[in-house]
Amino acid sequence: MGSRRDVLRGRVAVVTGSTRGLGLAMARLLGHHGATVVLASRSDADVEAAVERLHAEGIAASGRQCDTGELADVEALRDEALSRGTLGIWVNNAGASGVFGPTASTPVDDFTRVVRTNILGTFHGSRVALPVFLDQGRGDLVNVYGRGDQGPVALQNAYASSKRWVRQFTESLRLETKGTGVRVHGMNPGLVMTDMLGHVTSQPGYEHRLGGLQVVVGLWGQTPDDAARPLLDLVTSDAAEFRYLTKTTMVTRGVRNALAGRLRRAKRMPLNVTVLDANHKG
Repeated sequence: MGSRRDVLRGRVAVVTGSTRGLGLAMARLLGHHGATVVLASRSDADVEAAVERLHAEGIAASGRQCDTGELADVEALRDEALSRGTLGIWVNNAGASGVFGPTASTPVDDFTRVVRTNILGTFHGSRVALPVFLDQGRGDLVNVYGRGDQGPVALQNAYASSKRWVRQFTESLRLETKGTGVRVHGMNPGLVMTDMLGHVTSQPGYEHRLGGLQVVVGLWGQTPDDAARPLLDLVTSDAAEFRYLTKTTMVTRGVRNALAGRLRRAKRMPLNVTVLDANHKG
């Protein structure tokens, strides 16, 4: 009888946006529990380095350059996975954050970039994985939610609205695949201390509103490895979704982190704010 350690043995798992941060932590988690993992990002060099890193940990891994906004790239990623065995898990994790500030002055190219990655990338991943899963009669599709998936967020309209879309899209897929053996999950990992969270671009005149972000992260932030852990339970169960920041979690983790001194300036996550040029129109 197999152990929990090899519960995913025989399954190939694709994780997009997986050469660093949460995506790499997810791939590592799945790999340590027996899956053959396929990594993806826009940089060949980053993919190669991440694959070597997992190999050093004894994980069966491969990867390829992939811009999830390009369907042909995502199809090639699927083919890479199928060359490794039975595709069992696909995680649409690749994401982009938007420029902080009001929608009326948001650069058009920035809004388009967020939509292309968060919306089109999620669609492309789902579109290429689901036919494989449906033909097999099994498979787990996981779409990663984010802030805004349950309601509006001022000054972050591109990102928040895209995550609202991902939730609606995921819930619709769940209805469409009911009774097929394919499981569709949503996962909101909460605040994860990654480069994307720590590097923020702001419209001019709004950067001062970001001062409280370090305090918020101090209260409720978590490491990528901690944030990735619930993924294993999702892909080994029929659970529809996982949400990290429930009311109970906010209270318990907030108190624990405050007592641990996470709010002290010396222990705060570094925050790098880039302010757009006032003449930037996109």
